[in-house]
Amino acid sequence: MDRSIAIAHHAALIERLGAALPAELDRLALPRTMGLHERASGELAFRFLYRDVSFTGRVGRKAAHAVLRLTGDLGPMPYSIQAALRRRRALRTLAAASRDTGLDWRLTEKHCIAVAGEVELTKVPLTPSAIVAGAVSLLLRGDHYLGLLLDVLGEAESINSPRAA
Repeated sequence: MDRSIAIAHHAALIERLGAALPAELDRLALPRTMGLHERASGELAFRFLYRDVSFTGRVGRKAAHAVLRLTGDLGPMPYSIQAALRRRRALRTLAAASRDTGLDWRLTEKHCIAVAGEVELTKVPLTPSAIVAGAVSLLLRGDHYLGLLLDVLGEAESINSPRAA
């Protein structure tokens, strides 16, 4: 039977978990237990869904601060022959979102809609709650346009159907 040993200080818990992450990324090494991955470059990567849109987040260092970069994939742009009106509305919405939000809204080479943004995280030591707060601040900047684009594009299954117009 394994005996239980009480842990009175978080440093003892970190020692038992194994090699710790750099102190500036998380003083309690929670990303590993939350399923977040640290890359060899010292970058922390994670994924989540917001409004059924897949987002990828990366936390890295830039000068003296940690920087969070979010990238979202909204899916394919409707084909112009099948959904000309929907495509024009989506392109107008993308142009307005690029002007008004400070985020990078673009159409990729494969005709998929992507959004990206970056925010400086100043809290030291950097904690998961600071990363979440940074992600929320980026999402709120473009939330209105994200909702509008999703309304214009409709259901993912019907975007490229012959009846999508």
